[in-house]
Amino acid sequence: MSDAVLNIVIGLVTSIVSGGSVWAWKRASTARLLHQKQAFLGLQPGVPCVIILNSHWQMPAVTDHSDVYAIIELAMLAEEAGCPFSLVAADARELNGDRTELSIGGLGSNQRNVEYVASHLPGVRVNPDGDFMVGEQRFLHEQGRKDHALVAKFTPPQSTQPVLVIMGQSSIANQAAVYLLKRDYRRLSKTVASLDRFCLMLRVDAADTYGYQAVELAADLSGVAFQGRQRR
Repeated sequence: MSDAVLNIVIGLVTSIVSGGSVWAWKRASTARLLHQKQAFLGLQPGVPCVIILNSHWQMPAVTDHSDVYAIIELAMLAEEAGCPFSLVAADARELNGDRTELSIGGLGSNQRNVEYVASHLPGVRVNPDGDFMVGEQRFLHEQGRKDHALVAKFTPPQSTQPVLVIMGQSSIANQAAVYLLKRDYRRLSKTVASLDRFCLMLRVDAADTYGYQAVELAADLSGVAFQGRQRR
């Protein structure tokens, strides 16, 4: 991602978050619900957060508009939680360390997420065609008809704060995943066995017709994703 494009995206996100921060705080109806959202996403008040910017798979210097909306939503969630955040391009060579990391994008747009999956989710395979293989389950990619997004949370051994990977088969799947996390964090929190480490598969049906809001939880794959694949 070029410096010029990165600066434009950073400026856009910062201006929107600054204008919407008061509105975002008013959205939190109780301190208990806000704490539950923070725990699910891995955000802690005062703990820095880094949001990883991906790029369009055909145009490395451009971020797809659906991804920009998703990044803005993530930035507003960080602002709501009281986390100072920074935006970093996906080609940055650094660990998250003592910062919570929210990383968005998949094949062709965020190699960082591809490496995260390969290193920390041994039960998951991302095929060249974009399909996900998790254990014995295959999640196909039918652009605009059936898109999936893998959402995984874990803490790398070298880090003290978690990484939240949002890896969609398309940019609209990325946006849909952030939308569902924001909307249904309470239900999803009750679905997973642990808030510290989980892997969920989300499905977006008929996105060409209904858009990113047509998203639902397809499966909780936490018990499979973090286990090594069996050799045949």
